[in-house]
Amino acid sequence: MRGGAADNKGQIFAHVLGIEETLREKGKLPINLVLLIEGEEEVGSAHLEEFLLAHRDELRCDVIAISDTGMIAKGTPTFTYGLRGIGALELKVTGPASDLHSGIYGGAVANPAAAVARLVASLHDAHGRVAVPGFYDDVAPVADWERAAWAKLPFGDADLLKVTGAPSLFGEEGYSSLERVWARPTAEVNGIGGGFQGVGTKTVLPQKAFAKLTFRLVPQQRPDDVMAKVKAHLREKCPPGVHLEISGGHAGEPYLTDPNSADGQAAQHALRRAFPGKEIALIREGGSIPIVNTFKKVLGMETLLLGLALPDCRAHAPDENFPLANFYGGIGLNRALLEELAR
Repeated sequence: MRGGAADNKGQIFAHVLGIEETLREKGKLPINLVLLIEGEEEVGSAHLEEFLLAHRDELRCDVIAISDTGMIAKGTPTFTYGLRGIGALELKVTGPASDLHSGIYGGAVANPAAAVARLVASLHDAHGRVAVPGFYDDVAPVADWERAAWAKLPFGDADLLKVTGAPSLFGEEGYSSLERVWARPTAEVNGIGGGFQGVGTKTVLPQKAFAKLTFRLVPQQRPDDVMAKVKAHLREKCPPGVHLEISGGHAGEPYLTDPNSADGQAAQHALRRAFPGKEIALIREGGSIPIVNTFKKVLGMETLLLGLALPDCRAHAPDENFPLANFYGGIGLNRALLEELAR
């Protein structure tokens, strides 16, 4: 199973131990429960839908609970009611039949690495907006109540700077940092390369270069529609003298649910019991969990996202961590959730 201490082995284990402690103390669970653990989420859960369709009757349920999101701040119980979707692409630019001497051929043959740089640069304007035509056509606006609630959260720009170590924050103008991360779509370069990578100088004109891209999407955006627009933009912007090849990656739709539904209220009661004395934070999250929409499509059920990871857990990075206080709080949360849902 892929993942680290916080994302997501520690959070899964908190579910398991919450169930185990309830069984040890009560002798039985207050509700019927299905425990489903799969290890392909980081690569798009390619086989999950097939499994759900094959076992739909055994997996039939009233609600789903997942802990694969985060807490907005230490000790702050957090209910996540929205996730961004995702679309992934890889572009490869090829030019000459092999690497060339840049002094002998530079100026007469197009450079694939320079072409990739131009394509990547074409994705944004100078103000942080994605420059792909039609990219924002279907974007749902941020609700007024969300803006007001997020502005009061115990996590802001200073915290983002501390967690990321970035010299400054940057993004689409007209929105707060949390609004950009949770409710606005983005285009990101996950990897870029080509040509000589060793120490010192080698005057090479590379035969090929590449870039790996992902696009985070928000409610009402459809991955297939957005990816079609991105591909058209890249082909239109590709300079002459090179060949552009675009291959698709995994995709997932954005997710949004009502935090004040009956099950949402039960989840919030459980959060208060597990983390007493703090106001519950109602948030969206910038990451993507494609299986949430797969569950909704196949099983017809909403998902309660009850995350336990902190902003500085270093998910997907060296030294990923999961505080013991959150781990034990998660065990208590899962025990309380079983009881609250039974009501």
